[in-house]
Amino acid sequence: MLLRNLIKDLIPPLKTTDTARQALRWMAEFRHSNLPVIGRTGYMGLVYETDLQKLENLDVPLHSLSIPFNRLFVNEYQHIFDAIKFASNNEFSIIPVLNDKDQYIGLVTIFDIIHALAEANSVQNPGGIVVLEVDRKDYSLGEISRIAESEGAQILSASAIVTADPDRIEVTLKINRIDLTRILAGFYRHNYDVKASYHQSEFQQDLQSRYDAFMNYLKM
Repeated sequence: MLLRNLIKDLIPPLKTTDTARQALRWMAEFRHSNLPVIGRTGYMGLVYETDLQKLENLDVPLHSLSIPFNRLFVNEYQHIFDAIKFASNNEFSIIPVLNDKDQYIGLVTIFDIIHALAEANSVQNPGGIVVLEVDRKDYSLGEISRIAESEGAQILSASAIVTADPDRIEVTLKINRIDLTRILAGFYRHNYDVKASYHQSEFQQDLQSRYDAFMNYLKM
């Protein structure tokens, strides 16, 4: 998932001729604490709500302000995981995107990222969830997939994280089966440590409702 494919242009950038008051109004309207600024030479950087709120005169244009623009951005050909790292490291809800010519082409929001990840990880597809814990040295997604497929199932998505024990990995699988009985039996036969499992009747409806509620919150 390249970032260029996630840009929707729903939030226009500020211009250096816009006033601080206009900038704050846009931030309130779009519910973001920073926004990108475009000048005659292109992308200037991000301006922050906290900096603007400290100004005594809000009717001066942005180019006249002494506050610095933070020229942070990602490239359009970077992966969505790079955007997640960028947002996490900088505590941003928006991510400016530039092309290879250093030109601003739009931005990606946290909402866009969550939506894309939900689609990529088959959140809305029917099925069940299996959580395994394996030794790091023994982890093989190919072997795990083979076991699931031998029981007539397919893995729709998989994610792995290192546990509190650095030698252990927790693997979460989304499987295209509502009844996980045979799949779980297959993992047990191969001595996998099944930490948890969720059939659709127990999990999918709750996950979908939580996802929908979170999306509605972001749209407010």
